[in-house]
Amino acid sequence: MSSEPTHPLQQALADAQQQIRVLSTFVALTQAASQTSDLETLARHAQEALQANLPGLQAAFYRRVGGRWVAQVTTAGLPEALQAVLQQGLSLDTPSFVQAVDAGEPIFFDDWNAREQQIPLAEGFRSVALAPYFRGGQPHAMLTVAFGRAEAWTEQRRQLFISVHQALLSAQQREIQSDFEERELGLQAFVKLTEAIGVGTDHLEAAQRAHDLLLELLPGWSFGYYELQGDLWKALLADVPDPTLRQLLYDGLPADTPGFQAAVQAGGPVFFDHWNAAEQGFAHTEAYGVAAFYPYLRRGRPVAMFVIGSQHERVWKSQDRGVFEAVGRSLELALERSWAAAELEHSYRLLQRSNLELKAANQELEAFAYSASHDLRTPVRHVKGFTELIRRALNGGHPEKAARPLEVLDEAADQMTRMIDAMLDLSRSTRQPLLRQDVALGQLVQDARQDVLDELEGRQIEWRLGALPTVRGDRATLRQVMTNLLSNAVKFTRRREHPVIEVWTDEDEAGWTVSVRDNGAGFDPAYQAKLFGPFQRLHLQKDFEGTGIGLATVRRIILRHGGRVAASSAPGQGATFSFTLPREVHGEPEEDPLALGG
Repeated sequence: MSSEPTHPLQQALADAQQQIRVLSTFVALTQAASQTSDLETLARHAQEALQANLPGLQAAFYRRVGGRWVAQVTTAGLPEALQAVLQQGLSLDTPSFVQAVDAGEPIFFDDWNAREQQIPLAEGFRSVALAPYFRGGQPHAMLTVAFGRAEAWTEQRRQLFISVHQALLSAQQREIQSDFEERELGLQAFVKLTEAIGVGTDHLEAAQRAHDLLLELLPGWSFGYYELQGDLWKALLADVPDPTLRQLLYDGLPADTPGFQAAVQAGGPVFFDHWNAAEQGFAHTEAYGVAAFYPYLRRGRPVAMFVIGSQHERVWKSQDRGVFEAVGRSLELALERSWAAAELEHSYRLLQRSNLELKAANQELEAFAYSASHDLRTPVRHVKGFTELIRRALNGGHPEKAARPLEVLDEAADQMTRMIDAMLDLSRSTRQPLLRQDVALGQLVQDARQDVLDELEGRQIEWRLGALPTVRGDRATLRQVMTNLLSNAVKFTRRREHPVIEVWTDEDEAGWTVSVRDNGAGFDPAYQAKLFGPFQRLHLQKDFEGTGIGLATVRRIILRHGGRVAASSAPGQGATFSFTLPREVHGEPEEDPLALGG
């Protein structure tokens, strides 16, 4: 037991000094609480103050986590083995903790027994005090202090511990009030942004509204809205004062930039205090103190990111976090609505495309029925009729008269084979799945020119190729389209002394229009509607051979790409054939869901 002064003046002086220490401790903790309401931080200040005034004291601050009291902060000098036990957590049934919760205020023990308390490795402590903290009527935290066996709780020591408890209690009340204000401010931001966005479905407009609201609530902060394009996070909206940084954001940041990657892995907002541009791999952000990233995922895949930062703050304030989370959540709902509307629009376009496919299939079925009853019957009639002529020639002893009928039979068989192959080609263009990818039209045209090389028959053709960009589509079937169109142009320029074939592309917001023009025979525009139907021909077979399937195949492939075909001409003035390829809608499936057949 420590010695106490016995003379009244000495006792009065000691009491006054103790009161001064109590008041100083309370003032110091009050000043610390004005800078933060975080109980763990304040508990650390409290433990330092207690140890400074009461040498040999050990303390721990606990949070109730699930079904245990888990030590969050402990004083230096606590045995490591005991510290590990406390950090693993004590049972809620620990007797002294139960007594403190029941009392609802600080309690003191001068004969505390570690074995009775079921706390191993704490046998060296005898004088113990506990102070409980409540939230919503439920025990929330606990501050404990302990002395060795030779110490006891004097009135001065009790007053010092109670003053520390009161300072932490006031901080906790401010923390609760701050949480309430944070939730209220966040709710106001959520409601305000939701009202501002309304029922709109434009994701960039929603991001702009979120930016405007945050600028109102957090003036002076910087914002950015990004979308993942390939392996880059590209800013579609960037409000930062540094023009170099702004251009960097619009150019795009790597997908593995630490801040972006951390948010994607967390699946929710992440906050950074004391922002370090070098560690984050984020150039030109050295002046920033705090930053936060709010990720937006679509079916588990990152799609967009909302980022905020400040050059004036070094540590996140709870109110600012609440505002950012509330606005970020409201923007998430708006983006979900935008994505759902885009998907609905995409489904509608797919339905329209399916209807066009069905209409085209019906037209092809009708054309096939017509061809089966007319075109395919012609070579069959030739086979039957000329077979009879051959039989008569042979029976009459004039085998030389069978030569011409045999030639006609060969031509009929070849024609039937060509028609059957053409119908199979058309069928394959319908059933083959589409694999959308980047397609370089320049290379595609060169490949198609190689495909028609045998059809040139030694003729020299002047090729005029314009600027041919990279488009989005199925490379194999688009090559078939270009081969068919070039073959068509080569065939109908056969009688030109100087044949010219041109290929070029026009581009607009909707997509690309690819055109092939020749200076060949042309066609009567009155029959333009028949051009892209199967087995439809505008020239005699003796003038220009063919099955009438090539342009029908072109039409079917382009329809499956969501585009359209067109043709223009005049007799003897050449012809121009064009097809369109729409830009791919964000989120459109890579494989064509409308391929007909099994």
